[in-house]
Amino acid sequence: MDDSIREFQNEYPRFRNLLNDAQEIILDSAVSDFPVFVFSRGLPELGVQLHESRDPGRDWYVHASSLEELVAKKVVASSKVEDFKEVYKDPKTHFCILLMDENSAHFAFPQKQDIPFSDN
Repeated sequence: MDDSIREFQNEYPRFRNLLNDAQEIILDSAVSDFPVFVFSRGLPELGVQLHESRDPGRDWYVHASSLEELVAKKVVASSKVEDFKEVYKDPKTHFCILLMDENSAHFAFPQKQDIPFSDN
């Protein structure tokens, strides 16, 4: 497991309430049926900012996005939308996390009380 994932797992619990509130708003206002939360050390060009990094390199930017935006910005290929929807978990019980760093991007679909990228 790379360092950015391990560091993210340690910090993730402090963002859980923020994600839960944002996901409820996204779903209730019919913005998307497929909310995606983007965590990045650098300012991502995706979504709406929920949390600003106070210490780049150590803290996370957190943005709320959606499958629709990821397709529009070619993060997810339009040919892969159905595959993505098949692995996407019920947003009432799970989050969709996109963890981005300078070298890679990882998706996780943790239950709301679990830690992404871990065996829990």
